Amino acid sequence: MEELQKAYRSAMTQAQESTAKLSSFASSLEKVKSIDSAPSSSASGIGCSSALSTDQSRLLLTRPPRQFVSLWTCSKLCAICFVAGIFVGYTLKRRVRRWASKLLRRLKDD
Repeated sequence: MEELQKAYRSAMTQAQESTAKLSSFASSLEKVKSIDSAPSSSASGIGCSSALSTDQSRLLLTRPPRQFVSLWTCSKLCAICFVAGIFVGYTLKRRVRRWASKLLRRLKDD
């Protein structure tokens, strides 16, 4: 159990680090957006790169923070899937045995 807690803590620190990187990336996109939205001396006005960076920054900034699944919920889900896998495995094993025995009987009769 202690190892699971250590793994959970390390995952949380990694998530926090990636969140910090994402926020710094979003702030850099905001800076690019403010630079691109300033009036330019060219005749084309706002370019395609400006439109793309604006769309990307909106997506990054309006996205809600991700929710994490608790360790207890994850453990319950893993236990349920494990039991279901064992059940399906045994029933599949029986079906394969029945199919193989029927096939061998047919081959033996012919």
